This record gives sequence, C-alpha cells and structure tokens, in this order.
Amino acid sequence: MKKRLLVTALLLSACSHLPSERPADTTTLKVPPQPVVVSEPEDVVIENSDTAESVATDFEHIFVDSDMTFSGTLPCADCPGISYHINLYRDGRFEVRQEYLERNQVNLVKGIWLLENRSLHLVNQQQTLPAFHFLSNRQLTMLDLSGKPISANQQYQLQRAAEFKKLDTRQAMLGLYMLSNNQATFTSCRSGDSLNVANTQHHLPVMRQYQQDARFNGNAVIATLVGRRGQDDQANTLFIDKFEQFWPGATCPDQIQPGKMQGIVWRAEKLTDRYVPQQLNVRVIFDQNDRLYGFAGCNNFNGNYKQRSNQLTVQPLVSTRKFCAESSELEQQFTQSLQSADRAEVNGDKLQLFKNNQLILQFKPAVN
Repeated sequence: MKKRLLVTALLLSACSHLPSERPADTTTLKVPPQPVVVSEPEDVVIENSDTAESVATDFEHIFVDSDMTFSGTLPCADCPGISYHINLYRDGRFEVRQEYLERNQVNLVKGIWLLENRSLHLVNQQQTLPAFHFLSNRQLTMLDLSGKPISANQQYQLQRAAEFKKLDTRQAMLGLYMLSNNQATFTSCRSGDSLNVANTQHHLPVMRQYQQDARFNGNAVIATLVGRRGQDDQANTLFIDKFEQFWPGATCPDQIQPGKMQGIVWRAEKLTDRYVPQQLNVRVIFDQNDRLYGFAGCNNFNGNYKQRSNQLTVQPLVSTRKFCAESSELEQQFTQSLQSADRAEVNGDKLQLFKNNQLILQFKPAVN
C-alpha cells in the first residue's frame, strides 16, 4: 500500500512541472531583422585636401589673418580692361595698383580696408575704389551699384595668389624737374608731391642732359619719365627707371585756364575715328614761339606752326628716322594728319584738330 502511494506522489510531482520548450518548426518563415537607419549629418565632411583648406574659412565671416595678394583684370568702359593688384595686410592696411590697359595710366592707392561679414571696402580719402565680396578666402568678386556681389560673371572676379607679392610701384610721370648742386627734385603735375631724385645710374644721363642745355640754367622744366617712389624712410625719394624727354616751354596742365593750347603737353587720344594706343605715348606741344615738337610713337619730330584765331597751319615736320614695327604705320598717319590740319579748337579738356571741318586728331592733356 505504501509503495502504491509513493508511486502516485511521484507521478503527481512530475505533472506539476512545465513542459520543456519544443523545437522550432522548420516550416515556419523567419522575419529578418530590420536594419537601423542612421540619418546623415547636414554638413558634409571633406577630406583634408586643397579643397578642404580653401573651404575651411568659407563661413559667414572671412578673416584676414595673413597678408594676402589678389590679382586679375576687370572690365573697363573705354579700354580693354583694368589690371588689379591688391595687397591686403593683416594690420588693416591695403595697397592697390590699377593699370588701365592701352591707356598708359597707372594708379597707386593706399588706405585701410574694412570687412563687414564678406564685404570688403577699400577706404581712401582721395580716390574711390570698387567694393568686393569674398566668394571664398581665395576669390573676390565686385559688388554692383546696389551692393550685391556679381558672382555669375567671372570677368568681375580676382584670384588670390599662392604667395604674397610686393606691389610694382613704377608708373609713368609728368612733372617739373630741377637740378641744383647735383641734387635734383621732381614735382608731380598730377599729385603736386615734390620728391628728391636718387642719384642712380638711370638718373646720371638726365643730369648731364639738363646741365648741357643752356635754356634750363637752374630752372624747373617739364619732364616725362617712368619712376617709382621709395618705401618707408625713402617715401619722399624718386627712383628713375626710364627717362623719356624734357619739354622746355611746357607747364603743368592748368584746370583754371580752359581753352589754352600753348605750353601744354598733349597726348594723342584719337586719330580720325581710331583710338591711339596710349602706351605709344604719342605727344605734341605747341610753344609760345610758333614752334612745335613731340614724339610720334617711334620718332621725335619738330617744326613750325602758325595760328590765327582758330585757323592753324603746320609746316613740314623734321623727324628722326628710326623704324618701329609696332608703331611706324600709325606714326606716318599721325604726322600726315598733323601737317594737314587747318583748324584747332580747345573744347573742355580736349584739343581737336580739323581738316575741311572734319575731325582728324583729338588730344588730351598728358598728366604722365
């Protein structure tokens, strides 16, 4: 009896445990785990490269934390273009060289720069310069009249140089030269600045020519040359790179005396309907003694003229006989037109010569 009770208890105890997990049915389809989707960050990370370096400061603000050079050619209304060289210094100064192509005109401007977000303003009290916008820290584009960047047209953009470059400060100049006790001074007709002339190898021939001409005799005489001002403690010194010629009897162009023809160095601007390349420096002066002389692009010339009221007669010219492939054709047309003129008028700042009431030559005062 006891054995039967014990067996019955063991059976009841076995029935009280949960059944073990049955093996999975191999016919049941398994649902694959869904992949975790990670959202991409909004900013694209660029590998360390030249592109990354140029984009590194391409944020809302641009920082001029090193001396920079930007250069390029921007459009010009009445010339092939304006070549720009802009140096931005990290201490807040700037220097600009503007060269008007085919006009023999170079402007050197200094001042301070102001940076407002991406807008760059070059501030000078005497001259107005265009404002720019930083497309990146390696590219500038001009602002239009409404202050918006002209980003769609690459003709209005300047590129940053790989290395900082010093400014070329040479420029054509016209001014009063005077020599006394082997010390020369040059007073610019354009700016009025009086500079001491350095006694370099390019200056010595100028001194000899001045001393050998009895007309000068210690007096100031108009001269044309290519030169540059010194830097820092030599800022009041002129270094001559190329001397062109003296213009005895000439004076600086005077805005107070309109209508004056004599005593001014006139630069040829137009030959009939053709513009004269300004780099040829075609110039003429009519002096008070019925003499004229000048430079026709290759050769010097001189001659006599007569003027009664507006009527003009130019006698046959005497000229040197050099040949210059780039200018001889134009030079011949210029001298022929000059000798055929029968009327002269000064209108505003223009000297106009006519033949049979047709405009054949137009000049403007030379300031360099």
